Amino acid sequence: MPEWVNGMFSMGGMFQGPGVIWNTCMMLVRLLMGTTPETFAPEAWAYVSGTLYPWFLTIGTILLNIFCLIGFIRQAANLKENITMEMWIELFIKTLIANLLMRYGLSIMGDLFRIAAGGTTFIMGDTLPSIWTSDVDVGAVLAYLVVGIIYLIGSAVCGIMIVVEVLSRYLNLYILIAVSPIALSTWAGGRGFEDTAYAWIKSFLTNVFQIVAIALVLRIGGMIGQTTMFQTELDDTIAGMFSGSMSVLFSMMNMFFMTSAVKGADGLIKRAFNLR
Repeated sequence: MPEWVNGMFSMGGMFQGPGVIWNTCMMLVRLLMGTTPETFAPEAWAYVSGTLYPWFLTIGTILLNIFCLIGFIRQAANLKENITMEMWIELFIKTLIANLLMRYGLSIMGDLFRIAAGGTTFIMGDTLPSIWTSDVDVGAVLAYLVVGIIYLIGSAVCGIMIVVEVLSRYLNLYILIAVSPIALSTWAGGRGFEDTAYAWIKSFLTNVFQIVAIALVLRIGGMIGQTTMFQTELDDTIAGMFSGSMSVLFSMMNMFFMTSAVKGADGLIKRAFNLR
């Protein structure tokens, strides 16, 4: 039997359950965050890049021609504006850009994945946001007896929510990659149709760099939770007997704080870079 299992039934070990669950989830999150979609699930990536993407690329190529024709007709039939050479050049450039993005899309997306993974690895380093019980005293025991179930369940729920948030990002990226040719083909349609391509680009960039925002939240949030302010020890002899309760309460607050921040990371990116 592992040593930590035996330790959980000791006086100081009664607080290890939430810490083990939370720290295990954080280890899994750090492992997931340092990978790209290519290495995260090779079978899924092979299916998306080798089967779905070529299939949608065929459809996107057909739609590219259709949207280009629609854009040409719209410009020619627009009686409110004078037909100028600049209009035709603009339509040609948009069609060319859409064609290049569809042709080299996987390579460009792969480069963005590696940039995001490298930035995440640099930000996270070897430090994990951990929870602690610095002093197992009467206060810690009383706090655990009062909120122990909430502490244990909260650590499991918060840790799993962060893991699920990271996993859902990969699923969203696989779907966005697969349908990208259809979204990008609308660029050739000109104003109005091209809004679909812009919406896809915004969604893709948000999901790619969401992992960097999550890494920042976990790293900085962990530092905030470990500041001296949250680990203050009471010097008074009687009050010092209950200082351990502060560690329990602040650990719970830190878990809820970081989970809420991770869940809002994508919204933060959208607001900060106007990707809504």
